[in-house]
Amino acid sequence: MSVANEQPTNAEQSWVPSVAFWLCLFVAAALFAIPHLAPKLLTHARLNSKYADNQARLITLAEHCEHLKIVQDALQSDPGFQAELARIEFDAVNPAEQRIPVGNGLTLNAIAAVPTQPPPGNTLPWYTGLLEYLAHNRPYTHCMLAFAAVLVVYGFVGLRRAVTM
Repeated sequence: MSVANEQPTNAEQSWVPSVAFWLCLFVAAALFAIPHLAPKLLTHARLNSKYADNQARLITLAEHCEHLKIVQDALQSDPGFQAELARIEFDAVNPAEQRIPVGNGLTLNAIAAVPTQPPPGNTLPWYTGLLEYLAHNRPYTHCMLAFAAVLVVYGFVGLRRAVTM
C-alpha cells in the first residue's frame, strides 16, 4: 500500500533554488549595468533627437533649394515669367491691364526670402527623464550597486546552502 502524501524527492525540489540563484544573478547584472549605461543612453537619446531635428531642417532647406532652382530655370528661359516678376518687383502696372485682387496664397511669390523652418519638436524618448535621474543621482546609484552586490553574495552563499541541504 502506498502513502498518498509522499514527500517530494530532493531532485524535484532542487530546481527552485537554482531558478532563484539565476534570477538573483540576472537582477544583479541589471542593477550593475544601469548606473554605467544610463549616461551613455542619455547621450545617445539626445544625439538622436538632435539628428532628427537636423534631418528635418535639412529636408526643409533642400526643398527651398529645389524651389529656387525652379525659379532660376524660369528666369533664364521664360520671358513671360521675367516680365511678370519685374512688374511685381517694381510695382509697374500697365494702364490697359485690368488687375483682380487675390489672396496672398494666390499671388506670384517666386523668390521667398527665408524658408519656413519647422519648429524643433521635442523628440526625446519617454524614458529620458528616468535616464537623467539615474545618470545624475549618485546616492541612488550607489544604493543600486550595493543592493546588486548583496544579491550576488546571497545568490552564491545563501542559495548554495539551499541546494546542498
